Amino acid sequence: MPVRSYNQNQLFLLPPSLNEWVKSDHPTRVLSEIIDHLDVSGFRDEKTEGRPCYDTRMMLKILLWGYACGARASRKIEERLYSDVIFMWLAGLEKPDFRTICLFRRCNLEAISQLFAQVITLAKGLGMLRLGLIALDGTKVRANAGIGSFKKVAEWHKELAEAKEEVRRILQEAEALDQADDEKFGSANRGDELPEELTKTEQRMKKIEELMDKIGEDASAKRLVSSTDPDASYMHNSIGSIPAYNAQVAVTEDQLIVYADVSTEPVDTNQLKPALDGIQQICSAKPEKVVADTGFNSNKNLGLLEEQEVDGYIPESGEKNIGKVLRNHPELYSKDDFEYDAEHDCYRCPAGKLLLARTKGILKSRYSKKAVTVYRTEPGICLSCAKKNKCTETKNKVGRSITRCAYEVERKRMRQKLKTETGRTIYGRRKCITEPVIGQLKVVGRFVQFLLRGIMGVRIEWKWATTAHNLLKIARWAMTGDVKLALKL
Repeated sequence: MPVRSYNQNQLFLLPPSLNEWVKSDHPTRVLSEIIDHLDVSGFRDEKTEGRPCYDTRMMLKILLWGYACGARASRKIEERLYSDVIFMWLAGLEKPDFRTICLFRRCNLEAISQLFAQVITLAKGLGMLRLGLIALDGTKVRANAGIGSFKKVAEWHKELAEAKEEVRRILQEAEALDQADDEKFGSANRGDELPEELTKTEQRMKKIEELMDKIGEDASAKRLVSSTDPDASYMHNSIGSIPAYNAQVAVTEDQLIVYADVSTEPVDTNQLKPALDGIQQICSAKPEKVVADTGFNSNKNLGLLEEQEVDGYIPESGEKNIGKVLRNHPELYSKDDFEYDAEHDCYRCPAGKLLLARTKGILKSRYSKKAVTVYRTEPGICLSCAKKNKCTETKNKVGRSITRCAYEVERKRMRQKLKTETGRTIYGRRKCITEPVIGQLKVVGRFVQFLLRGIMGVRIEWKWATTAHNLLKIARWAMTGDVKLALKL
């Protein structure tokens, strides 16, 4: 069988065209065309001196394609510019170094947020933006901080005090040894240089003081704080506890991300309102239906959904337990067996006795609070009740108590809605909308750890990743013929 000629030193009569290096049906062609038509005037280069800066669109293309295919690190992107045909084509054979790439990514939070909104506007013009059903979810993404960098605030205060004491000791020793300068420092030195151990201790003290200033005086003494990234928090996930941030997304049925942000709170309780406000701002409309897991369930959020007239589906428990009664003592009367009288603000028990409002208070947690009222009968009534064995096991004369929160009506409506077949079906679509998107970002895009530090840095990175996801989604839709690009923004 004949063998084709092979020569790595082959010369060309005419130079090859860059355009021939990429297949005509490759998604990066659509991504490149879209970026060519976007407004990139908001992006800036930090350097104002030296050689001319690189073209903004070229920098956007290599960064966004890097996020789309999992090459996020600036050094990895620089390496691809020498070895990957797609990156070489996108860059037009330009080769910015990793420092330039990293600086461009880090200093353009506002601009990448505007670009994210532009991509959503483009999707809307293509008919891809449907706000009929939006799914919200949060995912823990590891912070760029080691576990060993975390200490309790009280421990940092203790270390600061020790550093100050060490500085004082070193200065006293230096003063006591002034007469022995020649012997201590050598004849070639002036004798007034700072001892190396003093310089290192002062630097450590200054770093801890800056850390204390950043977290504030009101921080809990038990709170864990990292010296590497003070904004990061210890968060729990399926494999344990890690230094992380809580990355948020709001996703349409077409798996288009219409809202993306990052929170330092490990729970999702306070993320519904920012998401609804963000969707309204970016899309100029609010969603008809919103589905979210139990992490978003709170009194304030249920009230917010009804206030904004958004049809929400947020259960109190996991999907497998929706519609089930989960109680420690199912054999006893439940709260639903007590009839509430709104006019007189009291409950009537199954035995016909009245439970009146006795105390009011606010239940607080680290990230939320709710106003509650406790209802009880007159002391001793429950002990003599014929139905006591079916109502309570307490032997205290105070008897059975019922707790009611300010949003009890909204909670009951949500509970009843999710018990219906329609409600369970709508909520069941959540995992088919958000979870594949998060999987795409983490597995294909390899977004398992932030590269930048601080809340501003991680928000920049999350916006880059979600913008790249949306661009790739539009590109694939265009390639399949489901939409026709008409790039006039």
